[in-house]
This record gives sequence, structure tokens and C-alpha cells, in this order.
Amino acid sequence: MNFLNLMLLIALGFTSCDKKDDNQPGDDEQVATENVFVLPIRKIKDGQDIEDFKMKRDAYVATLEAQAGTLSDREFQPFFEFTGSDLDLSRVFVGLTSFQNNETFGQIGQATGSTPEATAFFDTFDFLTFQVLQPLDENETVDLEEFANLGTGQVWEVAVRDLSQYTDLDQTDYENKRDAYLAVLAAQDNFVREVQWKSISDPNVVVGMTIYKDAASYQAVNQDQSFIDAYLATGFLQNYPINVYGAIHNVLK
Repeated sequence: MNFLNLMLLIALGFTSCDKKDDNQPGDDEQVATENVFVLPIRKIKDGQDIEDFKMKRDAYVATLEAQAGTLSDREFQPFFEFTGSDLDLSRVFVGLTSFQNNETFGQIGQATGSTPEATAFFDTFDFLTFQVLQPLDENETVDLEEFANLGTGQVWEVAVRDLSQYTDLDQTDYENKRDAYLAVLAAQDNFVREVQWKSISDPNVVVGMTIYKDAASYQAVNQDQSFIDAYLATGFLQNYPINVYGAIHNVLK
């Protein structure tokens, strides 16, 4: 499935409650609860030159950012992976782009999906996952410009779970253990921010994102025996291990 078709399928399924507004390129970002956030996790194809991928990515992102309704684009790359996979992290790149709402996202897909920049870029990689997200808390707004700005040294954790892969999922137990774990995490000195997301493109998928002060802070948190004992007590990571994608990332943009 090409990117345009993917965008259109998502947009057609989730436009009934969207709101329109007249934001134009160059306007100040308008952060609102109806914003949607697109998370593509990309694995560069075998034989594809990384620098060529980056050049084509940057050209495509520039096209995307020129569209009315694109709010912010962030790019990052993993340096440590949780799930024990054999991924070559040097060939994995992650984007996170915010749009005014899902209807606008679909319109932008139509406008950009068949451009030369999109065609060239999407030939360079395969998706490990592609999700359209909103904050789990429907009253929460997220401004991507306030997340781990380039130059701060902050690192960005992404954990993607498919709840359908857990045998006999008890939703209440999952939520209770998740919330207990997040409370332990938020109490750490090196913790900056956590956002829990729901996917509107796949209702089985949930995503957690955590910002740490820097890579050394992340290591310090996860080597602290008191933290280890506390998170083990919650049972979250043992009962609901990351099963789609999980990594710590450096910020590229």
C-alpha cells in the first residue's frame, strides 16, 4: 500500500468529528485537543544509502510543512532498543508530525502523496509501524515544539504496544499497572515528561513517550535499584512487555 492510499484510508475512517479551521502556512501553531499526530517508524531498505534517504526525507518534510494544517514535524533516531530484536538502529528513523485534525491530515495526504518528493522518499524505506495518534487524555493538548528541543541533550523514549497480542487482556488490570508504573517513573529526578497516546488508526495500539534529561539520566534512572524495585512492584513491564517497538532516541530535528 502506498502512502497516499494509507493516508486516505485513515482519513476516510476518522473524519466524522473533526473540526476545520483556517490556519495557513507560517501561522503560529494552534495547539488544540483535535490535533492528530502521525508516527511513522521507518526502516531504510537494504541497499539504500542513508545519506540519500536523509536528503529525500528532508525534501519531503519541507513539502509537508508547506501545507496549511501541518503544525510541527520532529525527527529522531534510536540508539538503544528494548525488545531484543535484531534491528540495525543505524537504519531506523522516526518521525512525529502534528496536524490540525484528521480531516486536514487526509487533505494533506491528497495534496502531497503523489508529489515527486513523496514518491522518491517512500521508495527508500519500509514502515515498521505507522500510527495516527491523539493523547489518551482527551483534555490534554501537546505542543511538539516543547518536546526535547534540539540542543538540549534530552532523549526521547517511544514504546508501542498492540494490546491484541496480550492473551486474555484484562483492560482494568493493564490500566492500573500502567498508571502505577507511570507514577513511579514521574517521581524520578531525571524524568522530564510523559505522554500516553491512543491510536485512531488502530484501536488495539497504544503508545507511550517519555522524555529524559539526557542519555546519562536515562541510564541512571534504569540502574537505580530503588527505581528497579518500584517498577518491578507495579508488574507493568513484566505483564505487558513492549511488543511492537521500543527504543530510546536522539533528537535530530
